[in-house]
Amino acid sequence: ALSLPVGQAQDKAAPTPQIERGRELFTNAKKGVACKTCHSLGGVGTAIGPNLTNMASNGSVHSIVMTMHMTMTEHVVRVKTNVSSFPAILKQKYGDRVEYYDLSQIPPVMRMLYNNQIVSTERDEKWRHPPAMANYTPQELADVISFLKFAATGSQHEIAAADVDPSW
Repeated sequence: ALSLPVGQAQDKAAPTPQIERGRELFTNAKKGVACKTCHSLGGVGTAIGPNLTNMASNGSVHSIVMTMHMTMTEHVVRVKTNVSSFPAILKQKYGDRVEYYDLSQIPPVMRMLYNNQIVSTERDEKWRHPPAMANYTPQELADVISFLKFAATGSQHEIAAADVDPSW
């Protein structure tokens, strides 16, 4: 018998209606900022924020909802210069320059700064992860999580809205 690599076998699974609804929310959210603005998964989006594959592969429904509702993340810092302050995600450092994605703009804009322009960088306590402010319904959260799990693992498991408890 011919065996296919896991990724190829998963690619043959057709997305369910829930997965399609979740993909639509990921790419074209009518509430807040679409996930794809800062995240890439399943060949969709922009890799500014953390890669979601590990979280989607290994995270429980509860942990994914908690992550979506975080008001502070380990990746977002506040960059202070002599003339401004902005929430940012580090893209890369090289030599005497640093590249940050400026999260004060949608979509985020890449900014290159010289080390001597940066007064400080510290954990940002003001920036809020967009899904935390979007007021998604339990069904919308279930749909997005279904898409995340499908894109990361090929899972077609239905996520029930009842499994997404908005009272956490």
